Amino acid sequence: HPSVPKSNRWYLPLNDVVSCNEISEFDKNLSQLLHRRLAHISLCTVRSKSQHSPLEMPSRLIVHDPGNVIVADLMGPFPISFDKKSYALIIQDHHSLLATLYPLRQKSEAPQTIIEWINKFNNLTDFKVKRIRTDNGGEFTSKMFDEALKARGIIHEKTIPYEHHQAGKIERTNRTIAEAARSMLIDSGLQVEMWPYAFRHAMTFGCKAYVHNMTHRKDLTPKARELFFLGIAEDSKGWIFWDDKQRSIIRSASAVFDERSRLPEASQTPGACSIEITHLLDPSMIQEVEAQDQSLEIMTLTAVLDGDSPRTYHEAMKTEDANKWKEAMKEELEAMSKMAVWEEVSSHQNQHVLGTRWVFATKRNQENEVIRQKARIVVQGHRQIRGLELEETFAPTPTFTSLRCLFAVASALQWEVGTFDVTTAYLHSNIEESIYIKPPPGLQLQPGKVLALRKALYGLKQSGRCWWQHLQQILSSIGFSPNHEDQSTYVYEKGKEKALLWIHVDDGVLAASSTGLMEQLKGELRNRLLLKWDVGIHSIVGITVRKTGNAFYLSQPKLINKVCDSHPGNITTEQPLPEMNLESGPADILDKEYLSRIGMLLYLAQATRPNIMFLVNYLARFSMNTSTKHWTALNHLIDYIRGTQEKALTISLEIGKEKLKMYVDANWGGEASRSQHGYIGFLWGSPVAWNSRRQTRVASSTCQAEYMALSFAARAGMWISQAIGLAMPGVIPTLLSDNRAAIRIAENSGSRKNSRHIQR
Repeated sequence: HPSVPKSNRWYLPLNDVVSCNEISEFDKNLSQLLHRRLAHISLCTVRSKSQHSPLEMPSRLIVHDPGNVIVADLMGPFPISFDKKSYALIIQDHHSLLATLYPLRQKSEAPQTIIEWINKFNNLTDFKVKRIRTDNGGEFTSKMFDEALKARGIIHEKTIPYEHHQAGKIERTNRTIAEAARSMLIDSGLQVEMWPYAFRHAMTFGCKAYVHNMTHRKDLTPKARELFFLGIAEDSKGWIFWDDKQRSIIRSASAVFDERSRLPEASQTPGACSIEITHLLDPSMIQEVEAQDQSLEIMTLTAVLDGDSPRTYHEAMKTEDANKWKEAMKEELEAMSKMAVWEEVSSHQNQHVLGTRWVFATKRNQENEVIRQKARIVVQGHRQIRGLELEETFAPTPTFTSLRCLFAVASALQWEVGTFDVTTAYLHSNIEESIYIKPPPGLQLQPGKVLALRKALYGLKQSGRCWWQHLQQILSSIGFSPNHEDQSTYVYEKGKEKALLWIHVDDGVLAASSTGLMEQLKGELRNRLLLKWDVGIHSIVGITVRKTGNAFYLSQPKLINKVCDSHPGNITTEQPLPEMNLESGPADILDKEYLSRIGMLLYLAQATRPNIMFLVNYLARFSMNTSTKHWTALNHLIDYIRGTQEKALTISLEIGKEKLKMYVDANWGGEASRSQHGYIGFLWGSPVAWNSRRQTRVASSTCQAEYMALSFAARAGMWISQAIGLAMPGVIPTLLSDNRAAIRIAENSGSRKNSRHIQR
């Protein structure tokens, strides 16, 4: 029985739920239903998790009219929500107890939100806000906020630190709302990222709802979709639902609720990726970026999924290679024991224990032949609680540009080059937090026992950071200094002897100015880390490296074969690159197969194929609305890759070439009136940096478009110059452009009134 609106309030019709004649036969499940609707969930397991706090002093704040005093407070940070919110701002009128909650992305949004609330309150009621009371948080003490309040004649009172009773009843309100939200999330089984919606509920939060399907009207298609209730829509008449299959928010005014159900428990064995690719794009090693850039990360990840290995423990035990997988798991468990990764301890009632799973990978050589099976224990880190089991997670990752620069320096100066792999890299580093895990499938513990982690295990969100900090200490003790431009690249300098180290998680490339220095540094690293050195240099992060004389040839045959297998064909000769002039498709539908191929091509373009960079970025724009034309263009590009798969990126010294040249070009006005620019940088004649992208700012002339392109290229050139500066000082980039007006402005001899907004 849904609640009904009357006079701007919601009433719960108790008489419709339980009549007087039915009291003797009252179903306790209905009682629990009412408690769940009102966020008053009395089950011990839920209450023990969500409600516990010290006693508070009573409020002494007394007012007589609405608006005389409003109190604002900020809660958080919470785990980042589905819509990127981290804080909750609560504004409460102390007289009427009207409380409004606003989820915020950042604390700095609080002042403007309060001003908007005050304007709405003054406009919709017969009262005016006279005083506002807040704590001394930096978000409430800004000059802008104080001036906005003074302009409205509002007095701003600040509470004394630790005197919570001065904030009035909002402390109690905060506690009530927070406990209700925790209870709702625990009871519903929804992810903690749904907390903004748990603050607002009318039906049982997280219950199933059958929502009318407006997009499918055919006779045999379902007329309703099974979704999960989140709350009432503020900007429209209807409800908000969560589509767990599509991972999206749905709004609808037509639904039937099943309040006795909730979201099923999440699977303990989600799909697996290959070990190599987990390293390459480990989530704990990547900073959060804007949604615009996340799509490229998703595409790159999609490019490297490996489907020839078992996805679960039970699947591995049913394969023909079950004995080999058992041997791989045995090796992993022996490594855990040798590194003292965990300790068996007794479990207790309120202990948060994370699950674990096996991830399997098949290691192959350059001819795609199976070398060995590899198994790794991974923690289900997506269940970690921020503030309890993790804090900071950032760890830097190196760029392909710095890797190519290392090869260019080694080629120009005839340095020795070697590659290595750190065995069980994360297990070298300790963790500070108290984290408990369940044993992986196949490992039995005594009843009542769990594993307390002592080392950073794969899957934990902070493992990448722990390993990076541990590695920093080791390299610093040897004499390496981190490069400020790329913190995963290190420089060693002792007298005339120099070396460059590029390391991506557990894969590294070392270039040294002499054979003696190379052997010395190898020994230093062996004494501190468990690692394997390759004889010569063959591959690194999926890139095959072939060395002839002082020249390095970089290619990606395995990835190219995988791309070509996705589009079978018999074309073996070089095809011309396709011309691009496409429009968006008719539907806003994400084609996963199209996205997968774009991801593989994007990784190829970023690493070794600058000639397809523009085409891949252009085709990626249509990932959400593909049509037959886009597929035709994509397959044409794959045919071109198939016909040129023997080609490799050559990095070698060209005598007489300037040290660093940056070629730049741009068009003016493209799609959505935004220009496209591109650049490529050559270090001693070898291509080391390139990019092609649509400009974020609208250019009003060809000159502006070209000048903005020069700005991007100049920054890229300076980055390269500084990245190799310690090993190769005095490398100054030379910019080459074909637009005289842009060149004159860059040389400070042209008019700048229309280009002052562009970074110089």
